[in-house]
Amino acid sequence: MKRKQVKKLWQGKFVSIRDYELSDAIKMGGLIIEHDGEKMRMSIEDIKQIKPSGKFHKAKFAGKIKSYQLCDITWKPSNTEQKEMF
Repeated sequence: MKRKQVKKLWQGKFVSIRDYELSDAIKMGGLIIEHDGEKMRMSIEDIKQIKPSGKFHKAKFAGKIKSYQLCDITWKPSNTEQKEMF
């Protein structure tokens, strides 16, 4: 599972993830997003349904990734029972 720590929510309800991070998460078996002490878990099937939108952003440090698109995901933290599994 790929872990992603986010510091802020866009419009108070969306998490913005870069498209290449989602591709990595698919290869690693899923994604765990952490924000403000809460966690949200996404399966490979959930990740595959997310499509990038908007303009391309230029990478600050040009390495393999020269540009990327953001994918906005509705923030739905897991309930307390699921938190124990992490």
